[in-house]
Amino acid sequence: MKRLLSSFFLTALLSTLTLPALAATLKAGETVKVTTPISDNAYVVGGQVTVDQPVAKDLVVAGGNVLVKTNVREDLLAAGGTVFVQGNIGGDVRIAGGNLVIGGTIDGDLVAAGGSVTLLDGSSVKGDVWMGGGDLNLGGTVGGDILVRGGVIRMGSIVKGAIDIRAEDISISGTVDGSAILAAKTITLDPRAKLMRDVRYWSALGEKQFEATKSQIRGTATFDPTLLPMQSKQFEHAGKVTGAGIIAAIIGVGGYLLFSAALIILLLVLLTKTFFADAAKFLSKKTWTSFLYGFLFFAVTPVAALLFLISIIGIPIALFIGFLYAFAIVFANPITAIVLARALELRRGYKWGKPMLILVSVLFYLALKIVHLIPIVGWMVCFVTVLFAFGAVIATKWSKWTKVR
Repeated sequence: MKRLLSSFFLTALLSTLTLPALAATLKAGETVKVTTPISDNAYVVGGQVTVDQPVAKDLVVAGGNVLVKTNVREDLLAAGGTVFVQGNIGGDVRIAGGNLVIGGTIDGDLVAAGGSVTLLDGSSVKGDVWMGGGDLNLGGTVGGDILVRGGVIRMGSIVKGAIDIRAEDISISGTVDGSAILAAKTITLDPRAKLMRDVRYWSALGEKQFEATKSQIRGTATFDPTLLPMQSKQFEHAGKVTGAGIIAAIIGVGGYLLFSAALIILLLVLLTKTFFADAAKFLSKKTWTSFLYGFLFFAVTPVAALLFLISIIGIPIALFIGFLYAFAIVFANPITAIVLARALELRRGYKWGKPMLILVSVLFYLALKIVHLIPIVGWMVCFVTVLFAFGAVIATKWSKWTKVR
């Protein structure tokens, strides 16, 4: 019983010191969903991230697919492959990724860079808007100025300030109260478009650009040849900067996840002595037995938890089993990486100290993540590897527990 309690408290300690348990301020994992309101700053990182509960201060979120459908009292910083934001943001929004969709109300400024960026109809940005990307769709209402660099830009916004839009193709169907700078090979004014002040522009049509739409421009339209360079080197540079921003965001997310995993590995190595070495020995001696144990653990544990949950008396046991199972899922890759590192040490006859063990474990973790990126085959290889490693860990833990008992 003493050893069982110690295992429980060790598990709880690891969860407290690392990513999952900082639920009030920090969450990370393959799939992360914020299910309770957060009263402090929130930092959320994962492959699939959903935030649908209010955040009282800043929200920093990054992942492969990010959904923010809640109110954030202060600033929002988001990065991901696909990012959807729909809520009331009390401060500024800075967002980067491949496909960005932004709605709701933003009390501050909006800065967005992505392959495709959409500011939804009905949305409201009270401050300024800076955007860069390939395909940009601007709807809603903007209280400040707009500065945009992109490929194809469609603007249906009601803009209270001035606009500076430079792209390959510009289409405007909204209203602009301030002055306008437009530079594109083709510029199209929809019949609904209204430009209330002076317009400085460049297009392939030259001075003939607005001959048919003069009535939609209340100020003076002036052709400016100096805006032409934006269509070549400057536009190309803007695209490179946008791409670099997206790459930097992805690298930042990857680096953060790697750092988090390194922290977990560090804690697991420092808080154990010979446990993972013993697990590696079991794996080398009884390889397929380890695989069987690992398979049974991941297949049977949820069923056992459900069966205990059916009876009122078994609810505490079910919760404990569920907690351990969740722990195993979240920490599967770091634990597997340590077992693989110990197995390599044993096979080669090395005598590593803890710093070297931690380094090799991190490298194994990184290798697992890279293999996981291979379509179909990658995740299968990683899953089978986890089964081998976890089977050895479970067998070792059971052996030590029965001896002490």
